[in-house]
Amino acid sequence: MKKQISSMDLHFLVREMQDLKDSRIDKIYNPEKETIIFSLHKSNVGKSLLRIDVGKAVYVFEDKEGYPEILGFGQFLRKHLDGHFLTGIEQVQPERIIKFTFKAKESLKYLYIELFGKGNAILCDEHNVIINVLERHDFRERSVKPRLKYAYPIMAYNVFDLNEGNLIDMLRNSKKDTLVISLATELGLGGLYSEEVCLLCGIDKNTIPKNIDEHQIQSITSSIKKLSGKKTDAKVVLENSNVADFIPFDFEFYKNREKKAFDSFSRAISYFYSQFKEVQETPNEKKIKELQRITEQQKQAIGELKKEEHEMRQKGEAIYQNYQLIKEVLEEINKASKKYSWKEIKEKLKGHKVVKEVNEKERKVIVDVD
Repeated sequence: MKKQISSMDLHFLVREMQDLKDSRIDKIYNPEKETIIFSLHKSNVGKSLLRIDVGKAVYVFEDKEGYPEILGFGQFLRKHLDGHFLTGIEQVQPERIIKFTFKAKESLKYLYIELFGKGNAILCDEHNVIINVLERHDFRERSVKPRLKYAYPIMAYNVFDLNEGNLIDMLRNSKKDTLVISLATELGLGGLYSEEVCLLCGIDKNTIPKNIDEHQIQSITSSIKKLSGKKTDAKVVLENSNVADFIPFDFEFYKNREKKAFDSFSRAISYFYSQFKEVQETPNEKKIKELQRITEQQKQAIGELKKEEHEMRQKGEAIYQNYQLIKEVLEEINKASKKYSWKEIKEKLKGHKVVKEVNEKERKVIVDVD
């Protein structure tokens, strides 16, 4: 299952979702922690539902169920955004971040949705200072907390503003073993689009990045620009009648695969994720699962304690059986310690039949009683 949309997917989604601009927020739902739903209304158009699955996807979908639940962050959004108009939808390029601009009279707020990693939702004021976040984080390069200015990780190269010089620099300094992985991760193109670029250029995807020549550089740059400029003709890719992927248009990579067509990329993504809806657990089922988890942990702990008990019993029996020998060794060492330093004792006991090691710092000896 494809779990997260790519930066290029988001590019086509944002382009398509411009129709939502100037819609008024009617209601906000937050049925699950990572799910935020905006019910929007636009004059002469009607109602639209915008679903945000934090860390995974954003898309317009059709209402097929009620959403009575609203969790803490959803209540916070209602307080700050109720009655606002959605006036801007843009991708923070080249990142997998979508920025929504909301206005109402003198109020201006930005909602950033991060779709990478575990994802996040960040509400900021007109100065881009964080008002509140779904998840607070302290990363090495940035902190995401209220009262701090919102900052996001910036990729070294922008796939949407790429030139041959950038690509040469990236590939010559690549730390990846293959071209396809370099394009996917270091350029941020994503796996599918990287595979497609290699196919369109006729370049072996396993080529070492440093070995790509100037002609191939030109071809790769041109193919990426052509892909980002294509018109949407959305499809869901099927495998044995089951959904396997979603694509904004036909791909060479999926040339011989069965597909289902949709009139928008949002609907294709909505259909794709609708096939993976998880069955909601009841409170009793959650409690049973938690108790089962605790029981399993306790079983593992008991097993470890029994193992430790067995080892300690063996050591105790060995000491008991060799008590007289151990006693004599300890008495001799105690006598020696009154005349000699532990360093000298260590030297004198080298090659001893019973004393195998002397720790002069901790004043300990290890004896072999086997």
